[in-house]
Amino acid sequence: MDTYAFEVLLKRVARSFQLSLRILPSSIRSTLTLAYMLARASDTIADASSAPEFQRVALLRALPDFYPEKSPDLGLQGDEKDLVKRLPELLEVLKTLPDAPAVVEAWRVILRGQIFDIERFRPTESGETASPLSPEELDEYTYLVAGSVGEFWTRICCQHIPGYTSKSLEDLLPVARRFGQALQLVNILRDRRSDADIGRVYIPDQRFYAEMEHVGELLTAGDEYTVSVVPRMLRAACSLPLDLARRTLALVAEHPLGERVKVPRYIVWFALIRAMLR
Repeated sequence: MDTYAFEVLLKRVARSFQLSLRILPSSIRSTLTLAYMLARASDTIADASSAPEFQRVALLRALPDFYPEKSPDLGLQGDEKDLVKRLPELLEVLKTLPDAPAVVEAWRVILRGQIFDIERFRPTESGETASPLSPEELDEYTYLVAGSVGEFWTRICCQHIPGYTSKSLEDLLPVARRFGQALQLVNILRDRRSDADIGRVYIPDQRFYAEMEHVGELLTAGDEYTVSVVPRMLRAACSLPLDLARRTLALVAEHPLGERVKVPRYIVWFALIRAMLR
C-alpha cells in the first residue's frame, strides 16, 4: 500500500484518533498507526453481523498468520469494506516493520478480546439473547481490547523515545492499562443502546450509574499518565483522547436513556489545539 493511500484510509476510518497518530514523531508513527489499522480491521470483521459467526471467528483465529488474498464477502459497505479488503496489504507492510514482533504480540491479545465478544454474546439454544457481562467479564474484556493497547503504546514509546516519561516503565504500565480500559468503557457507555439492540449488553441498566462513577475514577489514570509524558507532542497525543472521553462521558450523563451522542467535530479540533498548546 502506498503512503498516500494509507493516510487517506486512516483518515476515513479513524476520524478522531488519527489526529493523535499524525502528531507522533516519525520513529513510532508507522508502528502505532499500522497496529491501529490492523486492530481496526479485525474489529470490523468481528462486528460484521451480516456474516455468519463461524466465518468471522475462523477469519479472526487465522490472524495474524493468514488472511485470504481475496477478502470474503462479509456484507460490509463503504470505508469498512475497503479497510478489510486492504488487510492483505497491511499484513505485507507488517512484515517489513522492525517492531513487527511487538505488534503481532499486542494484536493477538486484541484478537482474543474480539473473539470473546462474538462467542460470549452468542444467542442461547432457545434463541434468547445472552446475559449481560458480569463486572469481572467486563474488566477482562476491556483489558483485552483496550487496556493491553495502553501497555503496547507505552512499551513502544519507552523503547523508541528517550525520556518519554518521568516514571519507570514498571510503574507506568498499570496506569496505561487503566487509561486504556477507561477509554473503552466510555465507548461502551456511549453505545450501550445500539449494542443492546444487537444482543450485546455490556452494562445492564441497573449498573449504569455505578459504571459511570467507575469510569470517572478510571479516567484519573489518564491524568496520571498524561502528566508523566515528557515530550510535549506526545503528551498532546495522549491528552486529546482523554479530553474527548470526558466530553463524551458528560454527554452520556445528559442522556441516561441511551440517546446516541457525539462530540461535534469543531470541538475535536479545539481539543487538539488546546492539547498541543499545553
